[in-house]
Amino acid sequence: MEAGKQFKRLMGSCVATALAIVFFLVTTPYIGAHTPVTSRYDYNKDVFPLFRDHCAVCHVEGGPAPMSLVTYKAAMPWAQSIRDELTAGRMPPWPVDPTSPPIKGGYPISSRDIDVMVVWASGGTPENYTNAKPPEVAFNPKWQLGPPDLNIAMDGEHTVPPSAIEEVSEFSLPISVTDTKWIKAADLMPGNPSMVRDAVISIENGPVLALWQPGGDTISAPSGAAFRLAPGSKIHLQMHYKKHFDQEQNAVSDKSTVGLYFTEPPPSGREMESIAIDSPKSAGDAGASTPFETALPKAARVVALRPMLDRAYQSLSVDAITPSGATVPLLRLHGPRPQWLQRYWLQEPVELASGTKIAVHVTPLADYSDEPVVTRKFPLEVVLDYVHL
Repeated sequence: MEAGKQFKRLMGSCVATALAIVFFLVTTPYIGAHTPVTSRYDYNKDVFPLFRDHCAVCHVEGGPAPMSLVTYKAAMPWAQSIRDELTAGRMPPWPVDPTSPPIKGGYPISSRDIDVMVVWASGGTPENYTNAKPPEVAFNPKWQLGPPDLNIAMDGEHTVPPSAIEEVSEFSLPISVTDTKWIKAADLMPGNPSMVRDAVISIENGPVLALWQPGGDTISAPSGAAFRLAPGSKIHLQMHYKKHFDQEQNAVSDKSTVGLYFTEPPPSGREMESIAIDSPKSAGDAGASTPFETALPKAARVVALRPMLDRAYQSLSVDAITPSGATVPLLRLHGPRPQWLQRYWLQEPVELASGTKIAVHVTPLADYSDEPVVTRKFPLEVVLDYVHL
């Protein structure tokens, strides 16, 4: 009898314990899958101002990036990607090495700011700080240099069909100018910012006016340098479209506008010219560094460089070797990627004598397994933009 009473008491205790466990599991939020909070930084107080100032030109609702970072709800699921992109140096997309001669524009971001974002993304992504409530941030595309002197819109909407996620399309845009104009800058206003990945703006059968990408700087050619636009010319527009992941099954349309900014004729009357330093055909060996060079046919005032890449590289450097043997550094890049088109305008143009050699040295990555597939590839070359002296 006594054994039976003990058994009942034991069972009663077990049932009570089991019920308590079930109640705890039902009423307690599940947090086991979340990274423990170790970050000393909060989103509202510490991280939001950095995302707003450094990232919101693209990473905002309705913007060109596939995700917003300017609300906690939108940014938190991307914490691992944020950490990986920042620590790998892929974001922000500005590969100019600190050892390079000064380049205009860019995405200045301090190591302290990067540390704050990485620690937050790695340390449990805490949100709250009672005294800080982030304001709303709206996508607000605008002409960087103010209203253009001439707007040239695409003839009609171009639609990327549901069957395509990514597409490169070419357009020829007539220009109604009756006399010669001189162009100091060109910009693009996407009709549908969410799908315009980048663009090459040029005069048809002529010079490249701009390599445009979302969030990039629109920079005017320096004094004394300009592109000549003759009457009857046309603008050649090469558009690279890529849908966001939530658009992939839909037809998405765009009608973008090119903006041109005019300037006075250069005092010399000479227009901007370009020379390409082409890589040899063997410059595709992923296991070796690849140097190549060419000589300037005439004295030149170099104002900008345009590396056109066939794939990602660990580094790229461009040097001028003068007839006297002196080496003049022109550009140093660390981790340049072909998906980020850039024209690098020198802070101070460099005057070089005729016969100066322009030497390019690229070092491939040791491992390409993590590199994304690039839809549009260019032959490896570096283009110098200059004015003949």
